[in-house]
Amino acid sequence: MKVILSTLVASCLLLFATCKKTDNSLTGSASKAEFTYLQLPANDTLPYPCRVAFTNVSNEAFIFQWNFGDNTPLESARNPIHAFAKGGNYFVTLTSVGTNGNNSITKSISVTDACSNPFFQALTTCAFGEWTWSGDADAIKVLSPDGLQVFFAGTPAPCQADDVYKFESNGLFSYDAKGQTFDVQSGYSCQAPKPNAPKYKVIAIPNQLPKIILDPIPGSTARPFIGTTDVVDNNSYTVVAYTPTTMTLRSILTGTGGQLLEVKLKKVQVLTINDIKNILTGGSSKKWKLDPANGANPIVVGTEGNPSQYFGGGPLDFNCQSDDGYTFTSSNNVVYQANGSTFNGGNIAPNYNCGADRSYNVAYTFGPTTGGVAGLATITLPQTPPAVFIGTTDVPAENVYRIIEITPTKLLLRAGNGSGSNTVFQFKFIPF
Repeated sequence: MKVILSTLVASCLLLFATCKKTDNSLTGSASKAEFTYLQLPANDTLPYPCRVAFTNVSNEAFIFQWNFGDNTPLESARNPIHAFAKGGNYFVTLTSVGTNGNNSITKSISVTDACSNPFFQALTTCAFGEWTWSGDADAIKVLSPDGLQVFFAGTPAPCQADDVYKFESNGLFSYDAKGQTFDVQSGYSCQAPKPNAPKYKVIAIPNQLPKIILDPIPGSTARPFIGTTDVVDNNSYTVVAYTPTTMTLRSILTGTGGQLLEVKLKKVQVLTINDIKNILTGGSSKKWKLDPANGANPIVVGTEGNPSQYFGGGPLDFNCQSDDGYTFTSSNNVVYQANGSTFNGGNIAPNYNCGADRSYNVAYTFGPTTGGVAGLATITLPQTPPAVFIGTTDVPAENVYRIIEITPTKLLLRAGNGSGSNTVFQFKFIPF
């Protein structure tokens, strides 16, 4: 269209130039390009298309060419309605052609999009927003239909607390289970990651609380979810409170006579090295243990590319492993409490059985992870295993542990410096 119209404009200009030389009977003034514009009202469903109506008020013109400044094809309509993909400032040019010449005008126009809505801005940060569970003691609540009685209040399960829900400003939605989904339909247990909705929308009606509505899951009878996998009416979550970094959602539990589910989320933020240290130590000292939950697979062994390649995990030894505690202090001390017996690894006889108590109290070195390997931060112990270790006695001799993930309710450590094809041990800890 652009090539055809440009050729037509050029042909007309050539014709007019030729006529001016040979025909003194031409009358009329040269065309004058001019337009006005108005952004059409947004609907109540976000994100919405940024539609702008252009009114052509050019004089002495019969051919028009619009360039909307957003890399879309040129338009030849007299009074077009154009949808901009996102809000912002655009330079719009109208070229008009009349019987006595052509003319152009360029105007800067401002287009608003869904981010003009305060909640949508908080949800997506006008690009994308990633949300995970709040650490509050009542991050999950079940309430009576009137909201006055609390039937249940608690924190998310360890395999649930690290879930991430991503809302993009273009309406796309994604869910990262970080390995496991805590599944209500499977007896409130940790299971393989569940599918979720590919899209969402926000209903933002003036003077009403915003609502997040998830699309159905294509080709599946499973129901989409935010927070818990409970089935809720119409896949709808009402936003009862929010800030730029926190959000409380309330929905109606299907088939319960109107009982309410309430979940608290917080925005995922990039952690500094000091943030990581503060979470590890709780600000002063914090005690962690290997995750004993059924199906948690707290210890896996493999390679850097596939940490569970050699051993996919299993339950802890109840007699001497599940009660081990590791306390990290802000003064860089780590205290291991075996509580009477330590589980032997492959480097101590009798292998993979309860053995002598190997409790210790030593200093550790803490700092950023370097060398281009995975890790948010690194803990290094001063001696070689089995004298000092974290998780199991048969970790690599360099005694380096990289923090792969950390939240107030989860610590994922990977033993090994990540070089070459060396064996790595990965441990999932929760607060003691």
